[in-house]
Amino acid sequence: MNIDYEYLSRIRRAVTLYTTRKTSNILEGDFHSIHKGRSMDFEDLKEYTPGDEVHDIDWKSSSRMGTILVRRYMTDRRHNMMFVCDCGTKMTGDTPSGEAKKDLALMTFGTMAYIAGRNGADYALSFPNAGGAFMSMFKSGADHLEKLLYEYQKCVTTDGAQDISKTLKDVINNVHKRMIIFLITDVSTLATIDKNLIRAITSDHDLVAIGIQDAGLTGQSVFDLDIGRYERFFFSHNAKLRELEQSIRTEEADIINENCRQGRASVVSIKKESEIIDNIILLLERYRHGNYGYITTTV
Repeated sequence: MNIDYEYLSRIRRAVTLYTTRKTSNILEGDFHSIHKGRSMDFEDLKEYTPGDEVHDIDWKSSSRMGTILVRRYMTDRRHNMMFVCDCGTKMTGDTPSGEAKKDLALMTFGTMAYIAGRNGADYALSFPNAGGAFMSMFKSGADHLEKLLYEYQKCVTTDGAQDISKTLKDVINNVHKRMIIFLITDVSTLATIDKNLIRAITSDHDLVAIGIQDAGLTGQSVFDLDIGRYERFFFSHNAKLRELEQSIRTEEADIINENCRQGRASVVSIKKESEIIDNIILLLERYRHGNYGYITTTV
């Protein structure tokens, strides 16, 4: 298998520039997906609080101390991160900065997976493909990341047999472990994800998403993917079309914000490669503090 190392090299260089910042502890803090079970290794006792398992109450110690005490056990705090990445002809377009959407999707996935591995997490990848959905095993390490980048690069601009919502359903129905689900798609697609699906995901898992912005339909040098040529000046510079486009994008943002706010998920958007690490940090920091919805403010 001939793997293109371009993306991994760029990812390593980018992350190296942030070694003095927050990428070294980006997954610290409270996530629902941290393993909640118990091992055989007793750790200590703590005072009972609502939500603790009744079966963990140490009645002898509680009687001796005069307060209800709960046994705590050593738990596996290793995160499982599932990257659900979109594919299709829509990824052949550009962002407002002129960068290719497919390259931005690959770099976003690769960067977050690389950082996750450095933080001791296992990660997997799923995306729509001709057979329904590709789904990898949970692992970590450079070889694993290179293989997943290669698989995603092959299919990122190819329309699959199902959409991203069906892929999300496949993930939560077939993977029986708690996960941080990291969704990467474009902003318009985020607006089509049903709020009930978001709630179904966040009942057991964490859900954060990055939406890749689309280039405008109006302005300079607008290329129409459907017809395969640049749009005529009359249409690309039409004031009414520009106003309508802005209205549609505002409506999409409102839908995303409301659905994710109610479903306890968080979203940020990006339009260029230089925003990836800052926005990943922003996304996870705000999510841990309960800032749900479409996050548009800065750190």
